[in-house]
Amino acid sequence: MNEDNRILVGIDGGEGGRAAIAYAAAEAGLDDADLWLVHATPSAPVYPYSMFGDEVRRAGNQLLKRATDEAVAYVGSERVTATLLQSSVVPGLVHCAAASRLVVLGDDRRKGLERIMTGSVTNRVAGHAPVPVVVVPSGWSAEYPARRVVVAVKDCRSSAGLLAQALRHAADRAAELVVLHAWQLDTVYDDMTVAHLDMSDWEDTTRRTLDDALGSARGRVPHSADVDVRIEVRHGQPAREITEETRNADLLVIGRRRHSFPLGHLGSTGRAVIRESSCPVEVQPPTPDVLTVEDLVLEREGRFERAGADPASVV
Repeated sequence: MNEDNRILVGIDGGEGGRAAIAYAAAEAGLDDADLWLVHATPSAPVYPYSMFGDEVRRAGNQLLKRATDEAVAYVGSERVTATLLQSSVVPGLVHCAAASRLVVLGDDRRKGLERIMTGSVTNRVAGHAPVPVVVVPSGWSAEYPARRVVVAVKDCRSSAGLLAQALRHAADRAAELVVLHAWQLDTVYDDMTVAHLDMSDWEDTTRRTLDDALGSARGRVPHSADVDVRIEVRHGQPAREITEETRNADLLVIGRRRHSFPLGHLGSTGRAVIRESSCPVEVQPPTPDVLTVEDLVLEREGRFERAGADPASVV
């Protein structure tokens, strides 16, 4: 296995895992990457697993065997490796992510308490992994591609790195790229302020900022000049606007918040989008892009303050 070019697939035995294998296999086909299937099972001393250690390991190996057979059917046996990991799920997957270029997880869209548990795993891995993480809905299929990639941008001024990743995906898929910036103030301020203002000048400025960042991003991505790009600036609840755009897309690209040591974290909008998206969602870790004084987080009298936050940038 090529450890410099492998895709980690988290296996949990659900339908989401099958969708994750299919997505990862498609990604692997773009650059001949290997697939690394990992199933994490709690170590034996943890109650109640201490009572059923052998049975738990046997069941885990059976899950991996079925997943391996599915993956081999896509990419061949020489490009698939499987590992049964004795570890808590999230720390285990995050640790393994450091030896991969991409992590792919399935989302079973379960209800109630089951959703709380599975959603917690995907959100925490996506919020802490040092490499991009893709969460694939269980009902996803690549059979009828929309030929559209969406990237949701929060901080327009420092978005070139995120836009470059989205351009690469669009170029690989021969797809259109939709750059979406959605924003809304807290409800009471939004109702009292925005409705009485002409926002056209601000929207034009935002478009120009995104267009400048897009120009910088194109310079980093070969063949990106062939990608058609549409910029959308919308006033509305960000999670709702982004989720609506995924209904006719092959992939949504979002970024983790940069200003949280050491790897950033996944905000409430990101968690909502992962939960409701109609297409796979790729969460990019913070990129060392164009850091300005506005991006700095300062400590003042025991409080953390951002040096120059944009009140409208609340995606």
